[in-house]
Amino acid sequence: MKPIHPIFVHFPIALLTLSVAADAVAFFTNVDSLRNTGWWSLLGAAAGSLVTVAAGIFDMRRAELSENVHERVHRHMKVGLMLTVVILGLTAWRLTIFFQGIPVSATYLDCAILAMALAGFQGWLGGELVYSYGVSVQHQPKVGKRSAGTVETKPKNAHH
Repeated sequence: MKPIHPIFVHFPIALLTLSVAADAVAFFTNVDSLRNTGWWSLLGAAAGSLVTVAAGIFDMRRAELSENVHERVHRHMKVGLMLTVVILGLTAWRLTIFFQGIPVSATYLDCAILAMALAGFQGWLGGELVYSYGVSVQHQPKVGKRSAGTVETKPKNAHH
């Protein structure tokens, strides 16, 4: 079965980035439509992060990973859960700002920028899994079957 987690990962990252960018510009320009954009895109990031984490956990449970890779996948999962909690916390904070009709504060923007940094770190961890360890793009041996890092290749004369 093909993984479903990669389908969703870009939405919360993009929506969080859009939210922070819109709120930052609104902070300096006082444009209401950008404040609304900041709120609604953050709400989308929160919903998307919940779906993305669920898809990641689903994929992790059905993947056959070497012990070394499994440990790295767990790290990625833990940071993803932490990022989701941070995004949900920002969303709760932003909800009160939105319904009070007040501009975001510099403190909120600082926290949102830190959340983006955490999202960047999470993306790097995911990229390492794909590009350094081949997770979801090449066969991973089961724990105990072969040593970590071995990759199955087809013999040169193999037919499709």
